[in-house]
Amino acid sequence: MKNYTSKIFKVIFLIGIGPSIQAQSLLHKNDLMKMETYFDARLANVAAEDSLVSTSINTKIKATEITALQQEIWAVWNSVNSRRETLPLPTQAARGLQDYKLHQWELVNENPLPYYYIQKGSIGHTKLPLFLNLHGSGPKEMELKATLAWSLRYRDSPSRYFIPQIPNERRYRWWLKPVQLAWEKLLRLAMLDQQIDPNALYVMGISEGGYGSQRLAAFYADYFAGAGPMAGGEPLKNAPPENFKHLAFSFQTGANDTGFGRNKLTLSAKNALDSLEHLFPGDFVHNIVLQEGRGHGIDYTLTSPWLVQYKRKPNPRYVNWIWFPMDGRYRKGFYNIAIEQSPVSLKDNPQYDRVRFDIDMDKATNTITIKTKLLNPDMTAQQALKKGKIAIFVNNELIDLSKKVTIIYNDKNIGQQKIVPTVSALVESVALFADPNRIYPAKIQLAL
Repeated sequence: MKNYTSKIFKVIFLIGIGPSIQAQSLLHKNDLMKMETYFDARLANVAAEDSLVSTSINTKIKATEITALQQEIWAVWNSVNSRRETLPLPTQAARGLQDYKLHQWELVNENPLPYYYIQKGSIGHTKLPLFLNLHGSGPKEMELKATLAWSLRYRDSPSRYFIPQIPNERRYRWWLKPVQLAWEKLLRLAMLDQQIDPNALYVMGISEGGYGSQRLAAFYADYFAGAGPMAGGEPLKNAPPENFKHLAFSFQTGANDTGFGRNKLTLSAKNALDSLEHLFPGDFVHNIVLQEGRGHGIDYTLTSPWLVQYKRKPNPRYVNWIWFPMDGRYRKGFYNIAIEQSPVSLKDNPQYDRVRFDIDMDKATNTITIKTKLLNPDMTAQQALKKGKIAIFVNNELIDLSKKVTIIYNDKNIGQQKIVPTVSALVESVALFADPNRIYPAKIQLAL
């Protein structure tokens, strides 16, 4: 471990992720060892963990050290990940179809996931957007080739595309647990790639890929700048529209696409998002269109040029989150919220499987207001929560860390707290969110 610690110091110095990083680490060697062990454990146990795992690195830090420590800890995270896996070099797109290299990821309890990874255009002076593009539910070899062809045609260059093939035609769903883990790996590795813009990640797809992209957008809305389902239509309980706050949402479906009620479900999404945009102007940007005279085949070229105009907001003041299960699995966090203990007990209360969180972080008054409700799957009935714990990670963009923070929970003032920045908050938020824009120096814990 001693030799590896010295390698970490070299990595921190050589990666060059920021001019303020120091040759001499601000962290103790024991903290570095604990951090590396913690990061390895989180990556190894990602399929089993369902809540935030705390660290024993409780070293307090000075406000003047936060930026340098964020860079240093991110460099260690980068090093630990790089030992395991990185994204492959993308195949440069050419005119017409060619023999693009087909890569493959192993999945947990499922067949492997083949995928194309391509780049359109050159890097230039700015980082590239990345599109996750999901195919429809025909024979998977044919669907994969068709989706590659569409990806090459879309007018969004320069860009990168991750184009997966469904692992198993008997389980033709893009939101099942084994592929959830693949998307989380893709997001994690994309955040580490210096040529990808972490605020320009998008998900889109046609038909079955439309269903999948709508669900994934609601589940991972804190990562995606935008989402573009096409020729799809999910019931809103499968993709709660409240989660699309701060996400640019495009939805193109044929007006005559009556199969499985796709046109009606698309209209339902439009009505819901129209209402939310009216209540929260500017927060629910969307472009939902029923293409006149079209059935299941529509003009697919309109989506990605619209999406690529929008960037992600990684640290919004307001967070609305319907915490819901997808294939029986819940997220451990969303934006700056982390689940420390599940607020749902399906064994004791099977009619209620999700929770609504509404959080307002007001830096002007240094007040965090939290409201929660236990919801049924259709989100038509609610109850008060009786259990659960969350952590709210914070930085100086959201609140003033130098002052006490007032906490109001379900309309009750529960007091003020002095928030102390610690190494543990930085480390835990890196492992939980794997996001360079969400490395938080402090957290507030709350029993629900």
